[in-house]
Amino acid sequence: MPVVELKVAMACGGCSGAVERVLNNTAGVKSVKTDLESQKVTVETDDGLSAEAVKDIVAKTGKATAFWS
Repeated sequence: MPVVELKVAMACGGCSGAVERVLNNTAGVKSVKTDLESQKVTVETDDGLSAEAVKDIVAKTGKATAFWS
């Protein structure tokens, strides 16, 4: 399964919870792991969901989002 790693501006547990909620309610997302300290979100998806789509979904939460590098 593809894995997407994102850097997401999360300031608190509420922020990471919002990101987790939106991703867990997205078809094609298999698992979500957030690391508030490093501001890293790791998303395991099925083959039908692109990395760009995952990034766009997270960005719609209003958080600054970029691919982890």
